[in-house]
Amino acid sequence: MTAPARIARYYDRSTWRFLRMGQSGAALAIHRPLWPAGTISTEVAAGHINSLVADAAARELGRVPEQVLDLGCGVGGTILSLAQRWPHAEFTGLTLSPRQVGLARRFATDRGLTSRCRFRVADFLDRGTDTPPADLAVAIESAVHAPSSRDFFDAAYARLQIGGLLIVVDDMLAMPENALAPGEADLVAHFRRGWHLGRVATSDELVTAASDAGLSLRADDDLTALLRLDRLRDHLLRVVGPVMARLRLEAIPLFANMIGGNALTCAYRAGIMRYRLLAFRKETS
Repeated sequence: MTAPARIARYYDRSTWRFLRMGQSGAALAIHRPLWPAGTISTEVAAGHINSLVADAAARELGRVPEQVLDLGCGVGGTILSLAQRWPHAEFTGLTLSPRQVGLARRFATDRGLTSRCRFRVADFLDRGTDTPPADLAVAIESAVHAPSSRDFFDAAYARLQIGGLLIVVDDMLAMPENALAPGEADLVAHFRRGWHLGRVATSDELVTAASDAGLSLRADDDLTALLRLDRLRDHLLRVVGPVMARLRLEAIPLFANMIGGNALTCAYRAGIMRYRLLAFRKETS
């Protein structure tokens, strides 16, 4: 089975569980919640990244975008949030998962946004002209599914207008992988296998790959301090995650997600991962 097919199957089987366990409510998030000071609601925390994306886009573009593309859109939470914020923009979401597309279309219908929000089963690494050139592209916890950082940025570059902005929010190594101690490297390996990831890179490596693809860095915000790593389930997984890994249960989606999630949380606690928002501009054709 090809890597895209494995990723599609993983999300087809897991998305409803992510939504239930994440308790993101109307935010429809399957990414990590962020907890700025004063936040008490999981739903608000789950949607906070959309506010950060909107603020970064307004700051760097100096205007409201007209064509927005979500590379790895999940069930459409970010698109639907931004569509309510920007009532004249058009949105396209791409995901490998038919299950996610079906849910995203249903949620768009429920919110009366189908005329401006389109969702498609597609590989965002394809460089064709199957989507309108975007003046804003967003990738939240999806770039790590690419086999290499350069593959991701080349594909994103091809989908952007000149002057367009790409915002990447993701888990990034705090140091080069070859500098990790053996136990630290094991955590990253379990994270990668459990969540069907390609390349996990440092922010410096991503900036270099983006530059090589023709994208210039405009913003780099470290959001790690906004994560919560001490939830009850985090402590439970700290006990059972290593046991499941030793039993080689990573082939089963439920256990794979738990093993990978525990490894990631442990990596954050150990200071070897950072959660960052990077913004890049396409300066030339």
